Formats: sequence, C-alpha cells, structure tokens
Amino acid sequence: MDNMQTSAWDKASDTLKKNISAMPLGQASKIRDIIGEVTWAPLQRTTRHRFGKHVRANLEHYGLVFAGIAGRIAVYKKSVI
Repeated sequence: MDNMQTSAWDKASDTLKKNISAMPLGQASKIRDIIGEVTWAPLQRTTRHRFGKHVRANLEHYGLVFAGIAGRIAVYKKSVI
C-alpha cells in the first residue's frame, strides 16, 4: 500500500470511529455508508476490501457488532457496550 492509500486508510479509520459515536443505537449500516462517500472514494478497490476485513477483525476497537449481510456486503450496528 502506497503512502497515499495509507493516509486514506487512516482518514477512513478516524472517520469511522467518529461517525460511529454519533450513530444511533439499532441502526445498521455498511462501512461505506458510515464513513461517507467523500472519505470512501479515495480508497482503491483492494484497499477498501482490506479495510473491510480489518474492521471485521477489530469490531471492538471500532465499537461495532456484526448485524448481517446485505447482498455480499457486511452490515454493522453500534455496540451497546
């Protein structure tokens, strides 16, 4: 991953954490919807895929729980804890 993708990853991670704190309990969303298009767009396809895997492996870090699948894309909810 080049430096531009690394900084885009970091921005996406920070935005995800910030937006989850403002997300209402019970609302299920895709990562893309939580961070928004402006932050999502700079990520390359392979970086998006890796970022999704990273979030799935670190749900507690982001304050998320798995809510299900929408097509082939994972959907998450804000953790109650």
